This record gives sequence, structure tokens and C-alpha cells, in this order.
Amino acid sequence: MGASVSPLHADDGLRLATTGGRMRRRRGDDGSAAPWLVLTVLLVIPVVVLTGWWLVAAAENRTAAAAPVAAVVVPVAREDVRAEASVSVSLGEAPGFELTMTGQGTVTTPPTVGAVLDSGAEVLRVDDRPIRAMVADAPLWRALSAGDTGPDVVRLQEHLAALGYYDGAADGAFGAGLRRAVETFNTDAGLGRRVPAFDPATVVWVGPEPLTVHEVLTTAGASIAPGTAVARGPARPDAVTVTEPQGGIAGLGDFTGGATLAVADVEVPYVPGSGAVESAPDVAAVSDALSPGTEGVARVSAVEARPVAVVPASALVQGADGTVCLYGSADARPVAVTPVGGGVGSAQLPSDLELDEVLTNPGRVDLAHPCGS
Repeated sequence: MGASVSPLHADDGLRLATTGGRMRRRRGDDGSAAPWLVLTVLLVIPVVVLTGWWLVAAAENRTAAAAPVAAVVVPVAREDVRAEASVSVSLGEAPGFELTMTGQGTVTTPPTVGAVLDSGAEVLRVDDRPIRAMVADAPLWRALSAGDTGPDVVRLQEHLAALGYYDGAADGAFGAGLRRAVETFNTDAGLGRRVPAFDPATVVWVGPEPLTVHEVLTTAGASIAPGTAVARGPARPDAVTVTEPQGGIAGLGDFTGGATLAVADVEVPYVPGSGAVESAPDVAAVSDALSPGTEGVARVSAVEARPVAVVPASALVQGADGTVCLYGSADARPVAVTPVGGGVGSAQLPSDLELDEVLTNPGRVDLAHPCGS
């Protein structure tokens, strides 16, 4: 009649139930594995991280446990050196003589086109203080005070004498008469009364002759720093243009006794900072040395060798106020110095340096006294 159905046995039912149960348990396992895995990871990772941190913190700090760095002291070398600097030269019309600053501040009154700048003439105002022209064979390159000697002191004496501040001899020695003249000059320069040291930032060197401003290179409100050009004189035709390193060569050594410009085997006189050789015979000699080209590399050398003290560059420390110091030892008081030249690994200082030995690693030892105020 109808389709026959095979009878179910008891063990068949058991097998189905068992199979169904297994199927249900597997579905349950699949649905709950992900939450348990996430929870396990969230619990284990912090434990691992904290354990690693504790192991690092508990480990021996070899740097902290290392022995202190020992102070290294070496003798000061005394040498006679001739300052030198590499420059670029080219033939043709040279740009006008540039007036560059040795100080810093904010221009409050810029130079004026057409102004004739003789010694004492106001060039511009910086921080509302007058900066005056200085006519001389070479610029002043360091601050000068009682006890200083040298050709730059002679130039300062001649400059202040031309302005009526000084009536003594131009003997190159900074004595009581020059100190009084400097104090009066500084009062007129807006620096206050009884300031006994001469700051070269109060003047602008305009070259060996008075200069007429042809172009102004700054504006009111501009910030200036050492080496900033603020004005330029008329172009100089048929000249050798000399391009000095940034900031000029005065900071690379003492050229105050005069200098020469050497191109190949030709040497001609050169005034450091002037930026040009203008004498017709000298221009012709440089032109022959550069031929067939019109530009090249030259070397400026000081005419006179100067005695200097030579120390490792690592021995110099600069204080928070800008003072540069040397130390004879880690326990000694600092000696303020003014470098007059040097290179990558050494610094040249005035020959009257009081120290015979210097600490070469002041930055790595504990100093008893800080540099500067």
C-alpha cells in the first residue's frame, strides 16, 4: 500500500542522540572560543609587559656604575703663527664696500642713501643707540680695555683722537688716558657712565677713506647680528672682488699688521674686510695669474707672525652669558679668554694667557666653578 519504513532500533536512536549532542557541543565550542581568546590575550599581555619592565629596571645599570671620567690636563703650546684664510676672487666691477655690524640688536634708524660717512658720523641707530663710522686701515676686532696692547689699540687711539676724545700718544698701550677717553665716548654712545672698555660694536668700519652710502641694506625694525651688512658704497670698477667667508676673516686670526692676497705665485696687498683689490698694477697682476680665467681661489695671509697660545678646542667652555672660559683643573676658577684664531681641533688665544696647563675635557667632569656670571 504505502512506502515501507524500516523500523528504528534502540541503538539507532542512541546514535542519533549522540550525534546530535556532539553536533550541538561543537556549535557551542565554535561560538564561545573567540571571547575566551580575547580575554586571555588581554590578561596575558600586561603581565608580560610588566614583567619585562621589572627585569629591565632590576638589571645592573652599567653606565651609572661606570667609574667617573678622569680630568685630562695638557700643557699650553706657545707658537708664532701667521693668520691665513681662503677666499674667492673674480675680475670685473667690484660691488661697493659693505658696512657690516659687529654687534646685534634691532635697527631703529637705518642708514641714509647719500650720507658721507667720515669718522664719527652716525651710520645708523641700533636699540636707539648711535653707531658711528670709523675710518681706519683695518677694523677693530676685539673689545679693548686697560692693559691691552697692539696695533688695534693704536687705531682706537687715532680714532678717538680724531673725534676729540683722546689727546695722548698713539703708542698702542691702553692706559689711564685712553680709559678716560673711552668712558666719555661710551657715555655719548648711550652705554651709560664710567664704562671703561671699548666695544667694537659701537662703531662701523667704513674703510681707509670716508665712504658715501650708495645703497641701504636694512630697514627699521630689522634684527641684526655680527656680520650683517647694513649699507654699501659705490661700485668699484676694474677691481678684483674678494669674497671672504661668512662673517669675514677678522675672526679667523690676527690680520692687524696688514695682509697679502696670493693667487698662484702672485702676491698683492689686501685690506681684510675691504672685499676688493683696486690698485691698477695689483689688478693687472691678479688678472695675469688667473688667465685665461676670470675667477679662482686665493689665500689671504697676515704679513706678520704673531705669538699665540694654542689649546685644544675641547678646552673651551661657553657660559650662559656668552663668556668663553678655560680651566687649569676641575677645581680651579675659570679664566675668561677671547680666541684670536684657530681651526677645527685647536684654538689660538692671546700670548699673555696666564695658564700653562688647561683642562681638555671640562664638559665631561664636575667643575667646581661655572663659567660666566
